[in-house]
Amino acid sequence: MTTNSNCGCGCLDNPCDSTIAELPRYYPRQLITPDDLTLEQNYFRDRMRRHNRLMHGWGVVCGALVCPVPSPSGSDPTVPFVAWQVQVQTGYVLGPYGDEIILDCPRIVDLRTGGVSGVTGDPCVEPVDPWCSQVFTPPTTSTLYIAVKYKQCMTRPVRVQPVGCGCSDTSCEYSRWHDGYEIGVLTQCPPCTDSSNKPTAGYDDKGNAQFELLASGDVPACPDCACGPWVGLASVTVNQDGSIKQIDNCSCRRLVLSYSQFWWQCTGSAPSVAGFSPTSLNADGTDQQVIVNGANFRCGLTASFGPNTTTTKLNLRDSETLQATVNVASGAKSDPNLNVITVTNMDTTSGASTSPITFPASSSGSGGSSPSPAPKKMMPKKPAKAGP
Repeated sequence: MTTNSNCGCGCLDNPCDSTIAELPRYYPRQLITPDDLTLEQNYFRDRMRRHNRLMHGWGVVCGALVCPVPSPSGSDPTVPFVAWQVQVQTGYVLGPYGDEIILDCPRIVDLRTGGVSGVTGDPCVEPVDPWCSQVFTPPTTSTLYIAVKYKQCMTRPVRVQPVGCGCSDTSCEYSRWHDGYEIGVLTQCPPCTDSSNKPTAGYDDKGNAQFELLASGDVPACPDCACGPWVGLASVTVNQDGSIKQIDNCSCRRLVLSYSQFWWQCTGSAPSVAGFSPTSLNADGTDQQVIVNGANFRCGLTASFGPNTTTTKLNLRDSETLQATVNVASGAKSDPNLNVITVTNMDTTSGASTSPITFPASSSGSGGSSPSPAPKKMMPKKPAKAGP
């Protein structure tokens, strides 16, 4: 982490939308240059940033609270907090240009400076920059605003081979881009952050939030980048001696909708049987196919067709269709109260059909119908002989 000053280098602000719509196409024996690889990276980065900006919006997703810094142990007990200092807690922020701002360590900010810069992934320490001395300038106003914006920093310098003999050749190049951020101390709340710039979508005429209004209205216009790169975090009021009087984490903070906390636990809806085909089975001891239709059929279920039946195979086609192979004992009779189809899921929830499955009555009560005797073959009569 470094204090903002003119001697800092290696970090750049990203533009809002570079509209890169060109992607390199690679082919065999192609000479690939750094420009080709950089173009590919910028294409996908800008695509994701544009998606974040237009689909998800921008603001604080979670965390990033601004808190006072407790006084060290052994100090004056009447002074609970360090003067002129606040601490920004860890958090995740989407910038107005679609950048992800990851505050992975708490950062102490002195209100008498312009703020601090940090690189995501650095150790959670407060190093002292040997090249830059801190310059403290007491603010001229009692209310200050803490904000954060995205920074892209160059890291890992490496030696490079000079191209020629010219003196302008650089012998060192940065080999990495690293996501970073800048926490600034501003004299006013960043644009599009406070309550005076409340969006119109999702709000009624009185300014009350109504989620259902997000899906109504005319064709919305694409948002521009007029809000700037800053995301407001808090307003801080200080006394003349630098003691922290008030920290408001809401009046200058824009929250973006997140579904990370939106979840539910399923209740294991019971299966239901709406119908089946065929509605009757032959009581002849052979395997027969039955298609059962319903809802909430789950893997691992069991199916019963009542007494005198055996379910030999189940094939779950989807959550609404079950194919069963059923064997009915020879000569069995259907019971309208017991021979119903009952489907039971693995969570023990079950559902039954409202009508029974029937077995056609056989002509013989002893299992199976007796074959009819074959008709007797009639022999033709010999013609009578005529008399003399």
